[in-house]
Amino acid sequence: MLAAVLLEALLPCPPRLRPSALVPLLQRLGHKVCRPDGGQTEQWRSGLLIMPVMWLPCAALLWSVRNLALSEPLFDVLVLLLLIESRPLRELASAIRHLLGSGTLPVARLQAGPWLKRECQSLSALGLAKAVTESCTLRLVGQWVGPLFGFALAGVQGALLWRLAQLLNQAFSPKSATFAHFGRPASALYQALMTIPALLLLLPLLLRQGARALARQGLQWPWPLGGALLGAMAHTLSVRLGGPRLYGGDKQRWVVLDGGHEPDGHTPARALARLQFITWCWLGLGIIATLAGWAGVV
Repeated sequence: MLAAVLLEALLPCPPRLRPSALVPLLQRLGHKVCRPDGGQTEQWRSGLLIMPVMWLPCAALLWSVRNLALSEPLFDVLVLLLLIESRPLRELASAIRHLLGSGTLPVARLQAGPWLKRECQSLSALGLAKAVTESCTLRLVGQWVGPLFGFALAGVQGALLWRLAQLLNQAFSPKSATFAHFGRPASALYQALMTIPALLLLLPLLLRQGARALARQGLQWPWPLGGALLGAMAHTLSVRLGGPRLYGGDKQRWVVLDGGHEPDGHTPARALARLQFITWCWLGLGIIATLAGWAGVV
């Protein structure tokens, strides 16, 4: 696992080979399966059935290919390397920092647009920095920390399950009017699977005095634990997150997580660095525990 994390951090990967490239394909599949003329219950059932239909063939194929691999540990490293994604988020944060710093807000909006579910054409520099910070924080949980936790728990099959849940939640987001009911099962599965990974990131942040109050406010978000994580992050970085946003022309008012100053172009990179540092600390503790167990056996 450590080898995969290091390689992912150092080696560039073409966008077409990243798992996120599957999201448009999944969305097209969702449009075919989710019938607009169907009732809410029918759409919910279709959304529930599509998850095992997607996961079971992928898990069976992965199991078959792994059995044919000459080296299972090497195969596991390569699969995990393909499943985790943190480098694109770091590249996005770096691009936003550069673009906002140079005053090219329209270009920054275009850069961030594919990463955001909300409408961003009317966002100010402050609003864009806030939106990118929230998106990078929550996406890092789903497409990097979650698969790592799944791998530690159940090997490559666990990593596949955790990442596929993230991809389905991203493709069939209930924030979209088209998938408002169809995407609820995928959203519920995603939130359930990401509970422990999000808690592992949240607990160290709660050690700072005052972080717990903002974390409790974040529990009012659609994903309570994600909101709590953002609340603790807002306190850690001393920035203001949350607030109103537009989804499909509909203005939604979410709880403001007031940690102090307004975010700027540097805030997304700071948030990613803090979360990745926490993850590396957990990985270090896991390595120490493993080595201690081996020493005890010997």
